[in-house]
Amino acid sequence: MKALIYITMFLMSGIWFASCRTQYVPVETVRTEYKTRDSIRVDSIYNQDSIYVLVKGDTIYQYRYKYLYKYQYLNRTDTVIKIDSVQVPYPVEKQLSRWQSIKQDIGGIAIGMIVALLFIIVWLLRRKK
Repeated sequence: MKALIYITMFLMSGIWFASCRTQYVPVETVRTEYKTRDSIRVDSIYNQDSIYVLVKGDTIYQYRYKYLYKYQYLNRTDTVIKIDSVQVPYPVEKQLSRWQSIKQDIGGIAIGMIVALLFIIVWLLRRKK
């Protein structure tokens, strides 16, 4: 019978400790965004009056340059990098009471006074030597 009571108490304490856990919701705080825009343009200039004739022996070579700078590629790449930090508000579960905030303020002052008193004591002890 005692073993049953101990097992029940153990299981109940496990339920009590597990039920008080806070839930963590992950939130993205920093977001990086890349935007890239490519533009490729094909450009050609027509030049029709450029005909060259070359005679070597009994062979006639005729060169026609119809396109000057044929398919000249103009490539532009614009990249914009944007980094955004998202501020995440954390809700306060329970506000401090007036008495608790006074205790915190007095505690900070008391720690400062103790540190100052220790410095004075050390200074007086070294001065006597």
